[in-house]
Amino acid sequence: MPRAPKMTRDLPPAITRTLAALGANLRLARERRGMTIRDLAAQLNASAPTIISMERGEASVSMAIYAAALHFYERLEWLPDLVDPQFDREALRIELAGIRPRTRR
Repeated sequence: MPRAPKMTRDLPPAITRTLAALGANLRLARERRGMTIRDLAAQLNASAPTIISMERGEASVSMAIYAAALHFYERLEWLPDLVDPQFDREALRIELAGIRPRTRR
């Protein structure tokens, strides 16, 4: 069995909690629709073990699988908003700090 990359084993707790919450929400969405793991796996063209891993929030699952699940549940449009430049406060702060007022001549 291939080992998971180091990054997926040594994630900060905030990331593992967030992925676990995402996985739990994806599982709840599947269950509320009365779908089995195999049903969802067939819809996403993935394996049942991959769906189980996704629903556990494992970082080793491809972003494409998470995106496919969001698409299936009609929530894919939210994904780009996660890093939409208009919501990137730190980048805006940096840009504004670099703007100097014009001096009058």
